[in-house]
Amino acid sequence: MDAIIAIKERIPFEKKADSNRFGYVLITPGVLVISFLAVGMALLTWYSFLTYDTIQIFTYEYTLANWNRLIQTSAFHTVFFRTILYSTLVTVLCVVFAVPYAYLVVRTKQPILRYVLLFGLFVPFFSGVIIRAYGWLILLGRNGAFNWLLESIGLEPLNIIGTSTAVIIGLVQYMLPFAVLMITPAIASIDRDLERAAKNAGANQIQTFRHVILPLARPGITAAAIVVFTISMANYSIPDLLGGGTNDFVANFIYQTVFGTLNYPFASVLSIVLVAVASIVVLGVFRRYGTGTLGVEVGE
Repeated sequence: MDAIIAIKERIPFEKKADSNRFGYVLITPGVLVISFLAVGMALLTWYSFLTYDTIQIFTYEYTLANWNRLIQTSAFHTVFFRTILYSTLVTVLCVVFAVPYAYLVVRTKQPILRYVLLFGLFVPFFSGVIIRAYGWLILLGRNGAFNWLLESIGLEPLNIIGTSTAVIIGLVQYMLPFAVLMITPAIASIDRDLERAAKNAGANQIQTFRHVILPLARPGITAAAIVVFTISMANYSIPDLLGGGTNDFVANFIYQTVFGTLNYPFASVLSIVLVAVASIVVLGVFRRYGTGTLGVEVGE
């Protein structure tokens, strides 16, 4: 970006309009990506109305059978409800943990503590989501480190793998760094004089954090909630590895439908509804709280 800005400054623009056109050039890659996604969604919509065939995979005969199957099968409703519920819970937990973490990163006066916090924040990005999920299998498994610790103090071991608890733990650990990264800039932009003023007015640390830090950090919290929720909704690996086949998300059903039965039309239906549900929730957050640090306010 610095190189692009340096090139821009060396180009002699005669008019302001010419300078503005350079900004449109910068957003061209983003527009192309969005265009490809739009084309993909259009193809999925088209596939969703085709007829599934066990031999030809699908035939070009239009039908509403795929949509009727989704509406009439309660098992799919349960999966969608579970996906939304778990994603919401993970979002709340990530925001709750990320806000104080980000505050410590920004406000701590001890360099060593800041380095430790940043190290703990970025190290998870050095490994993929599947590696992290296998790590939790080792820790939470029947013969894992957690149960070994319980048995060493005389307690009964717990069967955590294959439960909703394991899925939520894995998702929170995976999504927490994203939430911290979204909230940290918002807290860093808060003037420390506002905190000092609140304390001079008689507020304690908790009151200052609640009435000063949290309201002013809302743009970062909103952005973190949106990012965590949308990525959690589409997650596949963690529910598959830690859920034990009984806590699948919609993404798991899509995978099974595509690679298990090659039912592309019905997989398209599931994909469209998943994107639609996530988009509706995000749009609701945008209209209620704004886009936070992700962009401008809706309606501007």
